[in-house]
Amino acid sequence: MKYRIESISAFLAVLMLAACGGGGGSPTPAGGELDRLRSDPRVVRLQGIVDRSDALLVPSNHIHYTITAQGQTVSERLVERMSCAGPRCVAEDGTETTVGDLIDFEDPFADIGSTEVDLGSRSGFDTIAATGDLDIEVDAADVSLAADLAVTSYGFWGEHGFAAVQLLAAPLSGQVEGAPYHGKASYAAALAVGDATGTNPVGMGSATWRGIAEAASTRTFERRQGTATVTVADLSRPRVSVGIAVPGHAIDAPAWADMPLAGGRFAAGTAGTDYLEGNFHGPQHGETYGVFDTGAYIGVFGAKRDR
Repeated sequence: MKYRIESISAFLAVLMLAACGGGGGSPTPAGGELDRLRSDPRVVRLQGIVDRSDALLVPSNHIHYTITAQGQTVSERLVERMSCAGPRCVAEDGTETTVGDLIDFEDPFADIGSTEVDLGSRSGFDTIAATGDLDIEVDAADVSLAADLAVTSYGFWGEHGFAAVQLLAAPLSGQVEGAPYHGKASYAAALAVGDATGTNPVGMGSATWRGIAEAASTRTFERRQGTATVTVADLSRPRVSVGIAVPGHAIDAPAWADMPLAGGRFAAGTAGTDYLEGNFHGPQHGETYGVFDTGAYIGVFGAKRDR
């Protein structure tokens, strides 16, 4: 059934396109509700962050799909790793993604197919939780796909950065080379954007940034909430340690301690195992945002400097 896996895998591109806002036809809050969301001071500030963003981090996209066709079932987990520099990321297949591709303020919630949007706050950050459905139908020469995607996004922002985790679940049906199939797919991704300082924090003594984290299990595709602590033990010898704490779940990796810092950026590990990358943002390096991917969990963090 290997040849069928290769044919069926065409639907993965469709799912990822929809999750990044390219699916089209997504329902959004209507009329006055959308205008209210656009004009909310928190969303206006978020738009400003996105407009001036010069740094984008996307660690990878995780997908798990199960498909049954002609009495046989295929189940596979895939990881699409990303390489990021400045405001754009490049996937392993060469596809480029920019900040504007992921967040479009002409219709600020179309990228996540939102029908319900909740704005809130948590530990000094503004937050957004958006959920909705996105119907997709594709007909090609040898494969057809119908999916009703349930899309959920959890994000947060301060003054100089934004980070979010996105989850997608979809029952699937269609035909491959004339044979009907059915199945399901789950998807998880993470991103962080902002105006990076491009410089290291300086001074004497130590410094600490405290904040929050959002994560998703790449096995169950369930959301996890936690805290983030970023420390530089000696500002005259800048090395960074990041601690991600999610109650009941082991997410921290040894590689995240004592990371080298250059140009306001820190990174360690390999995507899909113990990867973490982040930037310092804003005047006096007041905030820091980043992404991580341990293989078991993918997520984001943001923290503000203690005064």
